[in-house]
Amino acid sequence: MTPCVDDYFFQHRGHMIVVTGGTGFVGREICRALRAEGLPVRAVSRTPSTALPPEVEFFPADITQPDSLRHAFHHAQAVIHTVGIIRESSSQTFSQVHLEGTAHVVAAARAASVPRYLHLSALGTRPLAASRYHQTKWEAEQIVRASGLAATIFRPSLIYGKGDASTTQLATLLQPPLSWLSGGFLPIPGGKQATLCPVSVASVAESVVRSLGQSQAVGKTFDLCGATTTLGDLALAVAHALGRQPTWVENNPDIILLSIPWLWLTRRKPILFPIPLPLCRLFAAVTERLLPRPPLTTDQITMLEEGQVGDSEPARQLLGFHTPDLSHGLAAYLAPRAGGAADRRP
Repeated sequence: MTPCVDDYFFQHRGHMIVVTGGTGFVGREICRALRAEGLPVRAVSRTPSTALPPEVEFFPADITQPDSLRHAFHHAQAVIHTVGIIRESSSQTFSQVHLEGTAHVVAAARAASVPRYLHLSALGTRPLAASRYHQTKWEAEQIVRASGLAATIFRPSLIYGKGDASTTQLATLLQPPLSWLSGGFLPIPGGKQATLCPVSVASVAESVVRSLGQSQAVGKTFDLCGATTTLGDLALAVAHALGRQPTWVENNPDIILLSIPWLWLTRRKPILFPIPLPLCRLFAAVTERLLPRPPLTTDQITMLEEGQVGDSEPARQLLGFHTPDLSHGLAAYLAPRAGGAADRRP
């Protein structure tokens, strides 16, 4: 990465950069990117992780417990807030994590006189959003804007990379033993109607770190997104990255069910097919009542119905944002090795 010419942070490397959620999927990558620039990093999280670079300082804290943050930002030159959840549970709600958590982090940053604050939100965040996820993300952004901190907000789309919650799960479902249990069939919610703009986690981390040295980024909100695709095409791309030769069957679920024996005998596996989103919503509504952790939530279906649309041109112009072609990005961590096993590189 080439730092900016006027980059105070890269020129004065004695200052600590704090990453909340530093042991999470995105937080870890940001910690690695900061360390690659020789910057001292403190990861704030509830639990430690062996996946962090050894030079990263760990500070145990819970953003929903403000007292635990009292000393987390000591001597910090910048705070990068990455904590968020995509589904609620009995112990973690969107309001607790996105609203209260952000308010606590902002208050602690102000108390520590932190001069720079970077905030990870989500693409689709806006006033009067349909999903509760995006509603609370918007309210969290408003807390940041009203804080008086020198803040920059990022709205990444679906973030993919090794250890993510989307492509990694798809890869697991497309491979043995789960593919044996499913007979090689995999339903895709919304199929090729649900639009996405996947972005690599490395690209997100690089843009976040670059913004530290950009005074022009203060007060700005940046979309970080890749080329538009669909959930169906993403699943096909994951299968191809794994070295599989999938079959896409575009038909109604009832017809596909009747055709399972013929499809299984005549088509290459895995066999992927769409499930209409109204049917997915019904399934999600039922499982939300029956299961403590349903595979799909109605809030997620709402976001799939809306699709993802973003404009990353401002980030490209100011921060040099770039995300690789989806097939190349997936192959970097999913492509089989010579022995046939999926890539397990760190």
